[in-house]
Amino acid sequence: MNSTPFSTRLLRRSGVVAGLVGLTLGATACGGDDDAGSGASGSMTVLITQEAKGIDPVMTTVSSLTGGNQAAAVFDMLFWINPKTGKAEPQIAESATAAEGNSVWTIKLKPNVKFSDGTALDAEAVKFNWERHADPANRSVQFTAVKGMKFEAVDGLTVKVTLPAPNAHFDLVVAHNLAFIGSPTAIRSDPKLFAQKPVGAGPFKLKSWMRDSQLTLERNNSYWGQGKPALKELIFKPVMDQKQRLAALSSGQAQLMTTAHFPSTEQARKDGMTVTLDPKSGGFMTMFDTSKPPFNDPRARRAFALIMNPDDRNQTIQGSPGQTLKGLFQPASPFANPEAVYATNNRVEAQKLLDELATEGKSLNFTYTTNSSASARLTAEYWLTQIGNMKNITMKTEFLEGAAYIQKVMINNDFQASEFVITFDEPEPVLYNFTHSKGSENRTKWNNPTVDKALDDARNSDDPAVRKAAYQTVQAEIVKDVPFFAYEKSFAAAVQGKSAKIDGLSLFEDGLILFDRIALK
Repeated sequence: MNSTPFSTRLLRRSGVVAGLVGLTLGATACGGDDDAGSGASGSMTVLITQEAKGIDPVMTTVSSLTGGNQAAAVFDMLFWINPKTGKAEPQIAESATAAEGNSVWTIKLKPNVKFSDGTALDAEAVKFNWERHADPANRSVQFTAVKGMKFEAVDGLTVKVTLPAPNAHFDLVVAHNLAFIGSPTAIRSDPKLFAQKPVGAGPFKLKSWMRDSQLTLERNNSYWGQGKPALKELIFKPVMDQKQRLAALSSGQAQLMTTAHFPSTEQARKDGMTVTLDPKSGGFMTMFDTSKPPFNDPRARRAFALIMNPDDRNQTIQGSPGQTLKGLFQPASPFANPEAVYATNNRVEAQKLLDELATEGKSLNFTYTTNSSASARLTAEYWLTQIGNMKNITMKTEFLEGAAYIQKVMINNDFQASEFVITFDEPEPVLYNFTHSKGSENRTKWNNPTVDKALDDARNSDDPAVRKAAYQTVQAEIVKDVPFFAYEKSFAAAVQGKSAKIDGLSLFEDGLILFDRIALK
């Protein structure tokens, strides 16, 4: 699958995994009895990198790291972003149209869509879900994304959204931030346990869930898509060890896995497996909390980047210096700024900056927080070796299990420096979310007025020239100010089992799958 420079993705995975020890994979059967005459057959096992904290629109994003694939199977999506076009494609919704200078949007829904509990997925259901994001008591990951929006159910199938500021690309925001809709009946019945017993209008519904072992979904026979899904059963298994994942695929114990681990994709190819890999803009990075010492001083951030040699790191850990990221946008992107290249591997200049800071009483002492996966540990240990013979800098490491890492870094934004990934082709809304001072996912707390204006200009325009100029400005400021240091290219990838024959596999966002159209031959 070749990359296409117009899709929006947020990949926050960088090897984050659940603490899973001694997992024994259960074999699944390809084929089987038809499901109540539906024509659906077969059970597919998908290996994921970590257990989801829960499956609930307030805690789940369109990321394979945070349970996006499980949510896509249970909830389906209002819209999804087509990686070939960068457009927001309707799924449960029928259309999204702008008015009043892109300040008011109208969302039309498909008729006769029901949740698996029989509740209608109508305008009131969408309004209920989006207002749930806006309620601070729910601590939704989309709280900032919906801030200032007003929602109105105009009729049974029409939702009117009034934005706090114009956005010519709000349909992409819906697809990326607001795509999942849960049953209001089930949420109201037991809001605290809904994340463990989710009810959606997707192609599959919950059958059983053994935490940290296996999530089993069964075909939703009331799914709105006629004749879909093709599968009778869908199983998700969190597996931490990369060798174990490949062994399960090779032996037929699983049919599919999503991954952001480059060596695994290379090994899978060597083992004769089919790999779908889509390169993206963005990359694996060290991000800094720019709001407080020591990384509120840009010299500290630049010093860290200048110490490091990404080519050597990628050769050492990934076995490929070709994975080194030179700038935030991939060269094929129409928005790429070829002059905005990260400054790295200049230890002399780095030491000068560290000495300057030390003379001001600002010796660079910090904690690097990351997850406990093998690949994350290797990266942290590599940074330690690079820092080892430098003066006036001390780095401590903090390794957290998957759920603890997500809570501390991704939800509480409690870190000094941490590993992270940003992934996109079309930069709206991912780059806005991540780098605008009011962005919903601005974990670095970076506040750069030049960047804010450029992102606002890009968001409010359909003119390619205006958008290109704006995003090139953003890239230049990132390289100058270093709110994060990106060192490895990102990608979305799926690996099919050696004996698996899969039809309809289509990836979007950071490796999410359209489960309504996937089938085993």
